Amino acid sequence: MTQTLGRVDNPLLPFEGDIPGGLQPGKQIFIQGNIPHTADGIGINFKCGRSEAADIAFHFNPRISQNCVVRNTLQNGSWQHEERHGGMPFHKEKPFEIIFLVEESHFKVAVNGKHFTEFQHRIPLHRVQSLQIPPGVSIFFVRFDAPYSVVPSMSYPSNTSYPSQMPAPIYNPPIPYIGLIPPSGLQVGKLIMISGITRGVDRFTVNIQEGPADSKNIAFHFDVRFHCGNCTMEIIRNSLSGGTWGTEERHKPYFPFRPQANFDLMILCDPHTFKVAVDGKHFTEYQHRLQPLGRFQYLGISGDIKVTQIRFQ
Repeated sequence: MTQTLGRVDNPLLPFEGDIPGGLQPGKQIFIQGNIPHTADGIGINFKCGRSEAADIAFHFNPRISQNCVVRNTLQNGSWQHEERHGGMPFHKEKPFEIIFLVEESHFKVAVNGKHFTEFQHRIPLHRVQSLQIPPGVSIFFVRFDAPYSVVPSMSYPSNTSYPSQMPAPIYNPPIPYIGLIPPSGLQVGKLIMISGITRGVDRFTVNIQEGPADSKNIAFHFDVRFHCGNCTMEIIRNSLSGGTWGTEERHKPYFPFRPQANFDLMILCDPHTFKVAVDGKHFTEYQHRLQPLGRFQYLGISGDIKVTQIRFQ
């Protein structure tokens, strides 16, 4: 298990941890994992403390054998009225992502990029202090995102903000990967989010490009080099026009990647630049060199990494 501020990778189960800053409107909690064939579901509890007798404000419990997701509250040792409507969006041996968005009066829950349900608060938010996940499943990571108003400086949309009609995430794609940027290619406001794990100490590359393969036009080439030729711990940014590379940008405020470690990469297309953030921190900007932006329909990823998820917003 590795833990950084707001994120826990590969937690050992049973897991119980404090919710940084507590629950408040705008807070988002992301949980990504997999249900093995030996498990019947998942148990996720938002608790009012860590003791065994603590109240559970929100119990979220998919049950595969019963084809339902049970939601409930445990208060003063007694379970309240169960909610089971909404169907079953979980499947054995398939990865899942759950987003819990906290609002004034209720939780909103999305599963795999689609809104699933809402659950009215039965216990005041200020009492909820910890998150608990019992054993039985595999959890890739748990991440706690601050409310929108607390993340001001980057001017990015909240990382993977709660989806309304977002394209479905792409899980564990083979590398090298080439795929369309939905719904209609690159445009101002488009946010591309790539989560993965660096495997080796060579390099990996992300391209926003015109064609599906061997494209001669690449709007944004983001090439992460741990050790490659004369480059050590550098990130090269460039564009390819008609098969000819432009001037490289190599300045590095810092090197945000580590070998054999999880990362979250965000690329936001602004009117004049690509903004890039790594693990929730702004890293660099890159001026658009090729127009019109709509020409660039494809995302390409190659190199020595495992990509766990790609999302578009």
